[in-house]
Amino acid sequence: MNRLAHHQGIHKFFTMLGLALYFSKPVMKHLVHLVDAMVTKGFSGTLTDLHHGSFHPNHRTTLSHFFTKSP
Repeated sequence: MNRLAHHQGIHKFFTMLGLALYFSKPVMKHLVHLVDAMVTKGFSGTLTDLHHGSFHPNHRTTLSHFFTKSP
């Protein structure tokens, strides 16, 4: 998984909570990026802010599909 340094801390926290048992690796990757974006300064809650604030490698529509089609 390509991560920034602070993403490793977020990922370790999620694994400590046991979320890795319930979610697949791609879902965990999305969650790490989402939490990273939400804690950045100036977050207003839009999908564009999530994409720009999290340094997500995929296109913005990938996040949209994650929210709309994920079980």
